[in-house]
Amino acid sequence: MPDAGAGVSDQITVVIPTQNRAELLAQTLRSVREQSLAPTAVIVADDGSTDATEQVAHAAGARHIRNERGDWGPAGARNAGMRAAATEYVSFIDSDDLLHPCALERLHGALGARPDALFCFGCALAARRTNAGWRSEGLLGPRPWELEDFLCSLYARNSIPSGATLVRRRAALEQGGFDERLRLAEDHAFWLQLARLAPPAHIPAVIYVHRRHAGNSMSATTAVAYEPLLADMASNDPRLARCVPRRRGVQLCELAIDAAHRHSGAGLRAAIDCLLPEGDRVAVVRAAFTHWRTRREGASDGAALLAHDRQLRDWLATY
Repeated sequence: MPDAGAGVSDQITVVIPTQNRAELLAQTLRSVREQSLAPTAVIVADDGSTDATEQVAHAAGARHIRNERGDWGPAGARNAGMRAAATEYVSFIDSDDLLHPCALERLHGALGARPDALFCFGCALAARRTNAGWRSEGLLGPRPWELEDFLCSLYARNSIPSGATLVRRRAALEQGGFDERLRLAEDHAFWLQLARLAPPAHIPAVIYVHRRHAGNSMSATTAVAYEPLLADMASNDPRLARCVPRRRGVQLCELAIDAAHRHSGAGLRAAIDCLLPEGDRVAVVRAAFTHWRTRREGASDGAALLAHDRQLRDWLATY
């Protein structure tokens, strides 16, 4: 690991949306403070917390902005932080996750080398802290074959870990920021909107740890609520319209796994009826199998990474 504080960026603001996660937020802020390229500013966008969030933010030297009503949602909190920033670049980090010590340095270098790109992103390790230490729950990011047709691949599934990103602030604001109608998957819609304008830069390395815990709220069933927005995007963009069977295959696979975990045969039958229309069934089933294989590969790669990367293990062990 590099020495923390190797440089200071005059171009990056880190925005951390949060609500009642003071203890985890303190760890997230520590990971930001220990960056090899320190950001200009850190903004904690507090959506009506009733715990010690404000004190934790101030203790870490972060700027604290607060929504007393507590109705921002993740999209509104990110937008509020982005509007409050004054730098060229913004990085969004969830308040329960961790930045690799080299994250901002690598993202800044990658986006600086690609003036045509509106954002860049890396990979993330999904991991859970247990009594026995950290346990991998998979590597998050695109597979090499997905990068060959990335816009279609991104439409089919969100392979961009939001905390492993750096975005050009002006471009993001010009596109309206995150869609505040969405309470889940607002990041998928946001990155997809920017990727439709210009291909992003990609770093094929882990620069972020997505912490898995009981408070995580995303599931295949709850994600269905934002499908109309993605369908609308495809209806207005022929580059995405051809990817609809792939998207349905991903949904079918995720809903089938969710139904199996819940022991819900009715849920699985409903998913099949919805996602296997006449004419596209072969393509959808093939895409579902491909996504299942992608999930398996991600799980295997994450476990191997944590097993063999001693520096990563040693760093994580301090949290």
